[in-house]
Order: sequence, then C-alpha cells, then structure tokens
Amino acid sequence: MKTPELVLVPALVGLPAAQAHEVAMAARVVAVDPDPDTPPTVEGTVTAQQPGPGTRVPAGEAVTIWVEPDSGGGGGGGGGNMPRVEPDKPLDGAGAN
Repeated sequence: MKTPELVLVPALVGLPAAQAHEVAMAARVVAVDPDPDTPPTVEGTVTAQQPGPGTRVPAGEAVTIWVEPDSGGGGGGGGGNMPRVEPDKPLDGAGAN
C-alpha cells in the first residue's frame, strides 16, 4: 500500500474567508465549514481552524475553518432592544441645542 503524501496545513486564521480557501487549495488541502451541509463560507474572517497551522496531513485533507461575519458597513440589524433616539433639532458646534 502506498503511503499518502503529507503536506503542511497553512495558517488561515485572520484571513478573509475567500482568501483562506485559495491559500488552502494552494497548499493542497481543502478549507471546509464545520457544517458539511452548508455551502462554503466566502465572506467574513477566519477566526479558528482545525488542524492547526504547521500540522502535516495527507494531501487533499479537509481543514475546518470557523468564520466570523465582517461587521463593516452592512447596515441592518443591531441595537437589540435599545430605542432609536432622533434629535428634535440639530446640535450647534458646542453640542448644545
């Protein structure tokens, strides 16, 4: 029986998800989400991975990545149950009405 070729798992934490998939493929591993029934996450930032960087695995092995959605400029959501406060009139330069 042939011994599988081992490759190094790259460091994916901190990368944008789309870039993490590209880096993984270049290293001959496959970045996958923890839930195999969902399509690959390509937006957000990788916050964790398993196995860790520098681990030797067989070529083609899956590397699970956890992705946190980016919080920049998407609008919508947030605020919880805080009321929205609208000023009656604009404030002057000193911050007073």
